[in-house]
Amino acid sequence: MRGVSDPTILIERHGARVDIVLHRPERKNAVVQQMAVELRDALHTVGDDPSVACIVLRGSGGAFCSGMDLKAAGADLQAEPVTAWVEVHTAIYRCPVPIVVALERFAINAGAALVLAANVVVAGESSFLQVSEMAMGVPAPMCQAWLHLRHSPAVADRVTLLTDRIPAAESLRLGLVSEVVADDQVVARAHELADRIAAYPASGRAGVAAVWRDLRGTLDDPDAWFTALAAGHRR
Repeated sequence: MRGVSDPTILIERHGARVDIVLHRPERKNAVVQQMAVELRDALHTVGDDPSVACIVLRGSGGAFCSGMDLKAAGADLQAEPVTAWVEVHTAIYRCPVPIVVALERFAINAGAALVLAANVVVAGESSFLQVSEMAMGVPAPMCQAWLHLRHSPAVADRVTLLTDRIPAAESLRLGLVSEVVADDQVVARAHELADRIAAYPASGRAGVAAVWRDLRGTLDDPDAWFTALAAGHRR
């Protein structure tokens, strides 16, 4: 039985690569406030370390993330508000280190937001992504934030309005994931790609990132931008 003081995020160092692991396998890595706080802090710690060249974000127990833990928080997230969730996404936006997600089994709602935020996503062939908040009567601000930042309006509307499970092959066609591999190869492939990225010269990674910032632009105040989206969700 998990204790309240047990970590919900694990950090594993492998040379220049760091694995950040969502670690609530008994709840399919569903997000609670403690996990959001620990994930935010892990992203800050790892992102501020100049010796880290790539991050792999994955889940324990062979699954990625089933979304917010509504059993703990209540259907309206009032029993345990996950107030640090916005800070997680601000931390991802500010993180200077590329993030590779290993998508095993599913990424639902809050889990899908983490996938949509990643630079590279390796998905298992039987996995799916789902953004179903609209069917629950609420918007999906963090998913919508990353869909707006990274994808076309047509793809964003398809993902948010249909609310269905999007199989890995369809996610690949839509550009929501980078590649699809056998289910038992997801983590190994994510590690392989992350290690490849980490092995490139630091000047190359920094240079590519700088050019993308010039071409894509940046948010003037990411904290305020993500917070405003979440505030609209809470009204």
